[in-house]
Amino acid sequence: RTPPCAMPQASPVPAELLTSSTAEEAAELPPLERDHVQKVYDAVATQWHGTRYKAWPRVVEFIARLPARSLIADLGCGNGKMAPPCRDHGHHAVGCDFSIELVRIAALQQGLEAQAADVMAVPYRSATFDAALSIAVLHHVSTPERRVLLVSETLRVLRPGGVALFYAWAAEQDAGGRSGHRFDSSDVFVAFHNRLPKERKQPMPGAPAGRERHEDGGGSEGGGGGGGDG
Repeated sequence: RTPPCAMPQASPVPAELLTSSTAEEAAELPPLERDHVQKVYDAVATQWHGTRYKAWPRVVEFIARLPARSLIADLGCGNGKMAPPCRDHGHHAVGCDFSIELVRIAALQQGLEAQAADVMAVPYRSATFDAALSIAVLHHVSTPERRVLLVSETLRVLRPGGVALFYAWAAEQDAGGRSGHRFDSSDVFVAFHNRLPKERKQPMPGAPAGRERHEDGGGSEGGGGGGGDG
């Protein structure tokens, strides 16, 4: 891994790309998120799967504390890396993501029951799930109205007494954040870095075997969040 001091700084999103939305417009995917989040994930899906392969420890702890045989909605499931810990703890997970290529990986390689869908209009019935996961999703959303809608849709599918976990990148990355990025404003682009961890014995099935490193365009941070889960 490149030392944090050598990591490129996040770059501000040009003002002309930032748009506001009314509550009525919140469900519509803005060009900023389409071009710099959805399309980027579709383009780097295979490389992403090769490096972002392990669920974060505190997310696993949350999953482990759920009642036995819980039905879990993974909203913004990405490559489905939450599926293994859900299965390991005896739960059943259903996921969705607006990146078709990541959904393909989640379904075919992680065994997740996954659909291509927008978390702003979740294709699940209300009051259905025991728990919901929204991991590294909220920081991709570019307007306050869309963030409110994302949270609202997540809570809508929970049964009474259900619980949800929201995770987003912290803005205070320069105060010990793992990524080493520095966020000088609330709306920034973060570059995608193709890398394999040193401790990795072999790549995930279907992932590139090379160890080269390169940079692609980043995703929109949308209010301090990031181009993916880092």
